Amino acid sequence: MQHLSGQPNIVEIKGSYEDRYSVHLVMELCAGGELFDRIIAQGQYSERAAAAILRDIVNVVHICHFMGVLHRDLKPENFLLSSKDERAMLKATDFGLSVFIEEGKVYRDIVGSAYYVAKCCGVVTERK
Repeated sequence: MQHLSGQPNIVEIKGSYEDRYSVHLVMELCAGGELFDRIIAQGQYSERAAAAILRDIVNVVHICHFMGVLHRDLKPENFLLSSKDERAMLKATDFGLSVFIEEGKVYRDIVGSAYYVAKCCGVVTERK
C-alpha cells in the first residue's frame, strides 16, 4: 500500500508501528464501509451506476499494474467507500496477498478468496 501511496482510488497508509504483540497500521478513514455492504443495501443498480463502479475498479487494477503490483484478492469486501454519500469515492484496500510484478514471471499460484475464485473448465494458454 505504501508503494501505491497518493493514488486516489487506493486507501492511503499513514503509518505503522508494532508493540510486543501486534503490528498496527494507521490508514485513511473510509467512513462509508465496504462496497459489499452497499451492494446488499442497494439491492440492485442501474446499468449506468454499475458501470461507474466497474470503471473505478478497472481504474484501480490499471493503476496497480502500472505501478507494478498484482492485488490478487479483488472482491467487493476489499473496496471501501470514502464516505456514506451516494457518490463517495471507491478505494481499494487489503493488499495482503499482493505481489510486485516480476518481468517474465508467470504467476500460477491459486490465491484470493475461495468464494470469488472462478471455476475453470478448460486449459488456459499463454497469450502472445
